[in-house]
Amino acid sequence: MTDYLGYSGKVCVVTGAASGMGKALAEILVDLGAEVHALDRVQSPVAGLTASIVANLGDKDSIDVAFARLPQSIDRFFGVAGVSGVHTDFLETVTINFIANKYIADTYLADRVVADGSLTFVTSNGGLRWDRPDVREETAALIHGTGWDELVGLAKGIDAEFGGIPGSLGYILSKRMLNLWVAEEAARFADLRKIRVNALLPAMTISGMFDEFAAMKGGREAVEADLGPAGRLAESVDMARALVFLGGDLASYVSGAHLSVDFGMNSQVLAGQAPDRTSWTLRGVLSRQPA
Repeated sequence: MTDYLGYSGKVCVVTGAASGMGKALAEILVDLGAEVHALDRVQSPVAGLTASIVANLGDKDSIDVAFARLPQSIDRFFGVAGVSGVHTDFLETVTINFIANKYIADTYLADRVVADGSLTFVTSNGGLRWDRPDVREETAALIHGTGWDELVGLAKGIDAEFGGIPGSLGYILSKRMLNLWVAEEAARFADLRKIRVNALLPAMTISGMFDEFAAMKGGREAVEADLGPAGRLAESVDMARALVFLGGDLASYVSGAHLSVDFGMNSQVLAGQAPDRTSWTLRGVLSRQPA
């Protein structure tokens, strides 16, 4: 059988591979014959991994130690790890969800990903409207920072400017930043070695963070009352399958894409068939909060 996806023998790095979407993705990649290196806060339980590396993406030194153990040549990178912001403050949320991915890409992937390789990042449907000028204004400064310390300093500055931002809003902001960063980096990585860079934007998905996201939305009943055209919640494997497509050879001419995997929920908004709940700005939300 022809290997249309092109993963056989390929070196793949997956962050967040111990649970949820990352675990489901790692299982598929192993099944497709890839050499899978898993990164997470704990050991990944996926059978057949080439390596399972414990790393804290909120800590630069931990990332550096992890990449010292990874191959010098990487075919496919999947940035899946993330936090909801429910149990983390603004700085930690933004650091894990955005700064770590940018730092990894700038410091390691720009040199190690092979020609015609791919970088695929999990952002969120909650990070939609990232392309609006007023939203880009709130995120541009941080995505244009260089180096870990400068990025952390910029994040601290944003937090201080608003007098402390909840981690849950930090989640949305971090996903918007990652979406904008993917759009801007597509050309740079194409110039390097025709490396593709894409983002996958999941809808509400049953995964390790589901209960946290459900609490943010008002509970599981509120989530199940708004299932959209699919009539069901997404499973982690639904997102993993889409990630396999974006990172593989079937998507060989796809770069700079933001794929909403939501069974048409965002399309309903764009068609005027459903209300847009993602059009707010950070400044607008925080200005309405009581002092």
